[in-house]
Amino acid sequence: MSFSNLVRSVVRAASDNYTHGRDGYKICKFTPHHMSGVLTGEQCAALFQRSSRDASANYCIGVDGGIVGCVDEEYRSWCSSSRSNDCQAITVEVSNSSYGGNWPISDASWNALVALAVDVCRRHNFRLVYDGTPNGSLTRHNMFSNTDCPGPYLQSRFQELCNVVNSQLDGGVAPTPIPAPSVGRNVGDVVTINGIFTSSNSNVQLHPARNSGRITKIIPGALNPYLLDNGDLGWIRESCIIGASSSSQSSGRKSNEQIAAEVWAGKWGVGEDRKNRLKAAGYDPNIIQNLVNKGVGKNGTVTPSKSTQSKSAIDVAREIWTKGNWGTGDERRRKVEAAGYNYSEVQRYVNEFASGKRK
Repeated sequence: MSFSNLVRSVVRAASDNYTHGRDGYKICKFTPHHMSGVLTGEQCAALFQRSSRDASANYCIGVDGGIVGCVDEEYRSWCSSSRSNDCQAITVEVSNSSYGGNWPISDASWNALVALAVDVCRRHNFRLVYDGTPNGSLTRHNMFSNTDCPGPYLQSRFQELCNVVNSQLDGGVAPTPIPAPSVGRNVGDVVTINGIFTSSNSNVQLHPARNSGRITKIIPGALNPYLLDNGDLGWIRESCIIGASSSSQSSGRKSNEQIAAEVWAGKWGVGEDRKNRLKAAGYDPNIIQNLVNKGVGKNGTVTPSKSTQSKSAIDVAREIWTKGNWGTGDERRRKVEAAGYNYSEVQRYVNEFASGKRK
């Protein structure tokens, strides 16, 4: 079993989330995807360790540029909604550097993607050819399924990826790795923003009625490294900030009930990531989880209703398969369950659409 020598760690997917062997095909394609989230390679790979998730990738590249092996190259990952493509491709999930917008990736992730593509092409003796169709050796997920993956930003750089990788295969100079810059803020700091910053290429989304917020997450190296109030204001860059107070001096702290409502809405992540983020923001994860388990429902918060289903599970599965609605991975599970549906049932119908058993 083998991975690239570039991997930082190996976090293998559950054995029922990929296919042993490649059905006689040789590796001659490279397919980058985007995670629809900001994760390390290890965090993304851990998602594929969940039994019966029905998804995997050969590699995951984190927001920090770390490369993690998930499915050995001798095996076919379940990644591109195409058996033929996955049988021939090395598939790679790449972290985004911020949420939404055109789903950008960090420079560190880009450099890692280039390095991995060069290594794969050299070892398997092929070059990248991008013609916008499944016939090329550089392929996209949305060539085979109605999905936004690999995201507008990464897709716009596919020809550049092709050119840079082939140049290095011909003896060109590799790009100089760009280290993630240090940041001068801390989680919990309250910052004042210089007006409403809405540059179309910066992926910033600010609430028009506010000009300040609390930093709840920091991604060093990202274009906009600071997340204010878990997305209520959005991601901003240092140049937006005109004033700040440290977490020890800040006021306007949200109540436990408000945070529990945000957890219910999926704004604080899952598992250990959620616990760490809550602790970093000064909240007790156990108290918050107890409120979530009770449905929150008090002090101005609203318990999501699970009795307002207007569609069948098959209808939801059809929307996922034909329209790409309801997201992917944990986002899909959260949305489906929050709407009151049985996720396993919905996913079973999705799998039936994918296999042709259901029309």
